[in-house]
Amino acid sequence: MSDNYRYYNRNPNGAEIEDCVTRAISTATGLNYGAISNLLELTAQTFKCDKLCVCCYHNLLEKILCYKPHECRKTFSVGEVATMFPHDKVIIRIDGHLTCSVYGIVGDIWNCTDKLVDVYWVVE
Repeated sequence: MSDNYRYYNRNPNGAEIEDCVTRAISTATGLNYGAISNLLELTAQTFKCDKLCVCCYHNLLEKILCYKPHECRKTFSVGEVATMFPHDKVIIRIDGHLTCSVYGIVGDIWNCTDKLVDVYWVVE
């Protein structure tokens, strides 16, 4: 087990479902889980996309919340990106999953710290 992974489920019902986009963005931004879900739905309507597709949450993160994407083209793992930002909150994307790091600790419902990152957004 990675030293910088902790089990954390932001889902208000404690359900372990495919809601990684909502969980990660809510955790990193500190915004309410329901508020992020609503923002994703509004973004999907505005940009005519599915609320869980990559283009939708990219639009939310970059065009609405104004976070700058940092591409790393799978040169760093989730754990390495988390370690690079011990004083920040970071939303991290791997293939098929969105997770986040809060002050160097990856909080998610499964340990993805060894997976390679293609893009991340520093929240603070």
